[in-house]
Amino acid sequence: MAASPNAIFHVKGKEEVQFDRKNVVVACDVVNGKITYVDVSSQLMGILFAGDEILNVNGEGVGFVQHSCRNFEFQNIKTTADFIKAISAKLPGKVTIEFMRDDHCLVSEKILPPRRPNTQMTELTLTYRGGAATGIIIHRMACDPKTVTIAMVQSASNACHYVKDGDVLVKVNDIYVLDRDSARKLLYASVNNTKTVRLTLERSTTTDPLGPAPPPPEGVQTTPIPSGAKKTGSSLMLPLPKPAQGKANKQFDVLLPPDVLEIMKTNKDFYKKMCKNPPCIIKTSNPTPSVAATLPSDAPPEVRIPYIQSPKPLKMTPKRVGS
Repeated sequence: MAASPNAIFHVKGKEEVQFDRKNVVVACDVVNGKITYVDVSSQLMGILFAGDEILNVNGEGVGFVQHSCRNFEFQNIKTTADFIKAISAKLPGKVTIEFMRDDHCLVSEKILPPRRPNTQMTELTLTYRGGAATGIIIHRMACDPKTVTIAMVQSASNACHYVKDGDVLVKVNDIYVLDRDSARKLLYASVNNTKTVRLTLERSTTTDPLGPAPPPPEGVQTTPIPSGAKKTGSSLMLPLPKPAQGKANKQFDVLLPPDVLEIMKTNKDFYKKMCKNPPCIIKTSNPTPSVAATLPSDAPPEVRIPYIQSPKPLKMTPKRVGS
């Protein structure tokens, strides 16, 4: 019997995870052998995803029962408790988890030569089982609207292993991208019509984020230029922002708008004028005498809250631009 076309999207996988402690935060919900939820606190976050079917843990979890002279396979790991028990049985140590995953998306990768230092270029061919839902969200770069970047990738998709947040979207099906809306239309049209799309991505090889993308080569096919941008030679020029009018305030990075300056000028002497509103504190003829506050002589015992140290190393939060 020929295999179903959808069978190629069900991929058997295996992950080996090393745990150095007996207590592990599993934080996964398992129903009928399938993971239905992975909490952000789970130490299996990014390793297992919702929809994964657990086949075995450390080679155990699948058994056989004989009935009418025939052997039938059954799955021992059916519930959350079964999954936690199977993982905890070998701790501390290495845990091997085998699973069956419905990727919904198959990816083939081709490495391309980089076009600028400290970057890498890759061409991905994504084949989807169905149309419409790609699991990829793109957006404009804040400092350069003609540079389109990957804003978010669905974590339960196979594409998340190849497409990363912050990647620059260079081309969609060999068409250079200069506008987010046009790139979005190309992406969805290709997936809906052919269930496949080819993306060329650029990624930083260091911790520094990528800057604006260089202009595409002359004579290549590109998406329409963003509204208001002008093409000069081999580069694009966006209209310069209009400078704010008024006097500069050294305490701020930008000039205050004219209307704000006018309001401040009109009300600069507000504190010199008598307020006509009624007072919020009402004085009475027989005020209640004040009583000094008292504190208990013995402070309650301090209770320490137990916590589990994260196995991931701490990373310094990058400095925000403009801060």
